[in-house]
This record gives sequence, C-alpha cells and structure tokens, in this order.
Amino acid sequence: MSIENRTGLELLTIPEVGTILKISVPTVRRLQQQRKIPFFKVGGCVRFIRSDIDAYLQKRRVRSVDEYQ
Repeated sequence: MSIENRTGLELLTIPEVGTILKISVPTVRRLQQQRKIPFFKVGGCVRFIRSDIDAYLQKRRVRSVDEYQ
C-alpha cells in the first residue's frame, strides 16, 4: 500500500512498483540493485517515489515515426 507523507511524495514498495510497471518483483529488485531506478532506504526498507517511476517510464518511451516529423 502506498503512503503519502507530509511533503506530498507518494512512496512505493517494491511490489507496488512491480505492479505499476507490470514486471516481477525480482525484476524491480534487479533494476534497483543496478541503480537504474532511483530509490532510497528507510530503516533498511527500499522505497521509491512515484514521480521517479513516472520519469523512468518517460525516459524509456520510444517515439512513433509520426513524432519525428
């Protein structure tokens, strides 16, 4: 379950990121360990900021041929 703290940042767990990206938990862990997705640790638990996940998706978006014109 995601949490919203006082700063308005939506914090996500590894399984939540997997659900959003439609990938497995081990794949999320691999991306996190390879530091391909920004993360931070809180008390030993890995957390992600929703806007970082959205930015990760945006960076990997492949433009259509029509967008190049």
